[in-house]
Amino acid sequence: MAPDYSSRTLANLVERTVSALEAVRLPFDMPGSLELEESRAQLLTQLKTRILPHLYSDSLPTVIVLGGSSGAGKSTLFNSLVGEELSPASVIRPTTRTPYIAIHPDDKGAMEGHNLCDMGEVVHPEGAIPGIVLVDAPDLDSVDAANRELSRRLLDAADIWLFVTTPSRYGDALAWQMLRDAHRRGLTTGVLLNRVGDRAREAVRRDIVERMQNEDMADTALMIVDDSGPHEGLLDPELIADLRLWLERISATRLGEALVDRTTRAMLPALHDQLIHISDAVEMQANVVQDLKDKAEAAVSSFVEKLDSNASRGRYGQGAPTTSWLTLASTGGALAGLARGDRPTIFQRRNTTERDNAVTSVFDSVLATIRVGLTQALISAEEEIWRSWRDDMVDTEEYIAAGHERLDIASIVEKAEQEWKADLKLLAQSVGTNPWLSHPGIASLIGAAAGGVNGATTSLRLLDAVDSSVNARQKLSEHCEDALNTVAATYSKVVDEIPIGNGRHLRLRAAEYADRYGL
Repeated sequence: MAPDYSSRTLANLVERTVSALEAVRLPFDMPGSLELEESRAQLLTQLKTRILPHLYSDSLPTVIVLGGSSGAGKSTLFNSLVGEELSPASVIRPTTRTPYIAIHPDDKGAMEGHNLCDMGEVVHPEGAIPGIVLVDAPDLDSVDAANRELSRRLLDAADIWLFVTTPSRYGDALAWQMLRDAHRRGLTTGVLLNRVGDRAREAVRRDIVERMQNEDMADTALMIVDDSGPHEGLLDPELIADLRLWLERISATRLGEALVDRTTRAMLPALHDQLIHISDAVEMQANVVQDLKDKAEAAVSSFVEKLDSNASRGRYGQGAPTTSWLTLASTGGALAGLARGDRPTIFQRRNTTERDNAVTSVFDSVLATIRVGLTQALISAEEEIWRSWRDDMVDTEEYIAAGHERLDIASIVEKAEQEWKADLKLLAQSVGTNPWLSHPGIASLIGAAAGGVNGATTSLRLLDAVDSSVNARQKLSEHCEDALNTVAATYSKVVDEIPIGNGRHLRLRAAEYADRYGL
């Protein structure tokens, strides 16, 4: 049984295809990505503006777009066909910046809510042809990139594209490439040769016919409008009588519906391959995101190992912290009795503040060393992410800048420090009471020992609490690792937020078209 191209199930499939296409982006500049992004935009316009409306209604007017190169006289033809000077016509380029969409008043209701109406300025001249929506598109070769893009989208929206050219411009390579592409996609096209003088008529007509035959476009309509010479305003109705009659016949015979159906039959089965190609591109873009995330994680791994080694071997207590301890633990120092393991006197038991302050000063020295080491590691890890990302196949400068803007290294270090201090407090409580130090002092002693101050470790051993320093080192390693992972996560989040979409949804839609059309 022949496929049902107009069924509600087909409309539903097209709607879901539109949703899937709208959800994807190709943000990375990769080989072929620009072409596939153009293909995505093209499909969206065709499905939303040409296919879906005709699946919903069998009484829509036929959309005919006047498109072509600059200076071809499109606006003058448009104005003359609708009987009013609506679209500006001038020798200044580009003239047509805003497309004019002429809809006969009788067709106003049928076109209400149509996606085409959002693409230009809609007018309802009485002189418009009922059953025909005529669009004056910007130049295909406009100097304005936005105009060129809009012109291409309007051609994608057309039921019929009427290519307007002149004897001096009909051989333009860009125009013929557009014609070939439109014909390949099943779009109905016509060629309107404008401003043709008597002397050039036959030679130019014969050359264009030969070109169309060579391009397998022999069925493309060819119309000729004679040269009226220098003039202002509307063309003499006799000059465009044949063109107007052609448009009226399309309307009267409802030829537009048959043309749309033909385009649909040519386009929808081919959607399978197009969706697969776009899906492949989306998945490649998603792979780039994953690769950048993997590089960010790999960039911090060596620094995690280094900090873990420093913590587990107690390297943060070397130098100034150890010197400070030796001074305070020497004869007459505040920590001398604690260091020797003496039994404190009653007076010493009552006065722990001096000893708490002394051991805290040693711990603060350890903490300062840790803070410097962690800060340097975070900065180096971020720089390593930059290096690895800049070596990637895509331009990542925008994402590097975004990650750097979000990353607050000072806050990350502060968070790690505060969390470790909280761990030390809990460990101190597990040690219990001590005649030499209060709980805050014991927490500082554990921290100093964990940092690698040997004297502090000896004192903990005398207190039968040396295991607490081992646990403290483990906690320190964990917080340093979390801090470094925060750097990687910050940059990973930047690329995670890049809108790419899901290529799997496109593959599912492609499979449905394959099932529907037996591909």
